Amino acid sequence: MLHQSGINIFISLQKIYIINIMKKINIILFLVLLCLCNACREKEILPTDNKLTIAFNHHVDKQNIDLDNKFYTNVSGNEYMISEIKYFVSNICLYKNGEHYNIPDIHYIDITYPSSLFFTTPTKWESGLYDSLSFIFGITDAENTTNRFVNFPENTMSWPVILGGGYHYMMINGKYKENDTLKAMNIHLGRGQIYIGTTHATDSIVGFVDNSFKVCLPLKQVLFENTKDTIFIEMNINNWFANPFNFNIAYFGSHIMQNQTAMQMLKSNGEIDVFTIKN
Repeated sequence: MLHQSGINIFISLQKIYIINIMKKINIILFLVLLCLCNACREKEILPTDNKLTIAFNHHVDKQNIDLDNKFYTNVSGNEYMISEIKYFVSNICLYKNGEHYNIPDIHYIDITYPSSLFFTTPTKWESGLYDSLSFIFGITDAENTTNRFVNFPENTMSWPVILGGGYHYMMINGKYKENDTLKAMNIHLGRGQIYIGTTHATDSIVGFVDNSFKVCLPLKQVLFENTKDTIFIEMNINNWFANPFNFNIAYFGSHIMQNQTAMQMLKSNGEIDVFTIKN
């Protein structure tokens, strides 16, 4: 009984530690989500004759991304080069006058596959002024099931079953410089783990953490005056490493799939300003 009590206390302390990390930004996130996403509880928009294309662009502080060829510097001073950027977004929601329409699809984005950088929604929309857009970065816990995707390239995003299963929410792979030595950079986000003890041995896992998160973006755009329209969503890679937390690639090393503290920092940064809509 004493051993079990110790385990329960340890798990509780881990959870408290993670919660404390989030306290710095809880108020900001609450206000953003309240202003932009409260319409999710309202009436859905009825579809009409217009279709929407959503396009995803990527940059590093307005610099174009030159894969495997150019080094960029983040706020911690890490010099890094990008080889791959791939991730999932799901449950896109568009808001208008207190109403919304939800697209429940899961969309895979891969910078090396141009056709994946945009998609046309399967629904039709009313014309008018839309005030915001939201989506889930990654896949919700309920939908993130192992073997959901059997075809390439989505199946390359699988997350080890022993670490929680399902799929990566994101992979940003490349290299970074440390003392003039190139090292592997693997910025991976997916299900986190809760460990008992001081090591990250897989047989000490006692729980899992859903690291998917909701992104809410102001839109203020008149759409569908014509039969087709496009919304451009931009990802600034450097903002994954800053605001509210400075994420030092060299400090956390090449592999963070078993480091919930590192993944929590990425999640918190992703909720703030990694994504914007280009007007």
